[in-house]
Amino acid sequence: MKKMNFKEIFIPTISLFIICLFITAALAVTNAVTSTKIAENEALSQQQSMKIVCPDAKSFELVKETEDGEIYKGLDENSQTVGYAISSVASGYGGQIKVMTGINDGKIIGIDVYYNDDETPGLGKNTSNESFTSQFKGLVSDDSIVVSKDYAGEGQQVDAVTSSTISSKAVIDAVNKACDIYHQEVGGEQ
Repeated sequence: MKKMNFKEIFIPTISLFIICLFITAALAVTNAVTSTKIAENEALSQQQSMKIVCPDAKSFELVKETEDGEIYKGLDENSQTVGYAISSVASGYGGQIKVMTGINDGKIIGIDVYYNDDETPGLGKNTSNESFTSQFKGLVSDDSIVVSKDYAGEGQQVDAVTSSTISSKAVIDAVNKACDIYHQEVGGEQ
């Protein structure tokens, strides 16, 4: 058995250390460069989503950030309130699902699932399809929303996306959170 000397151990160890240090530095630089762009894209996506759920609004004003989400007042060209856009998050099958809910006079104007990238393509990602989101339009904000297969006489019913019950329930949870935020912050008054 050959005895290893200091040089045979030291040079590969230092080489590996330098390579790891370089890769770590490269990842840190990449993160620093892209984090700003990612934040900008998320803000743009959220703005577009607010416009979808509150189409009569020309501008939005942050009312309050809560533990469960953010509420924005939608204003028309005369600075009159035309509804509220509420951002909320719930845990889906693959990760976070972000939903924007529009509410005016205690009724849901519409919802937009603006982030569900971690959900299964062709299944959970279908929660952003019009066929699912359109079911929420016109529901009242002061009564809970449930998946129709779980309906036990309480709440308003929404059909889940086929084979995506967990993702569908996550969207419904996010909408219910938004309704709670609306009633806590607006109190039904506009």
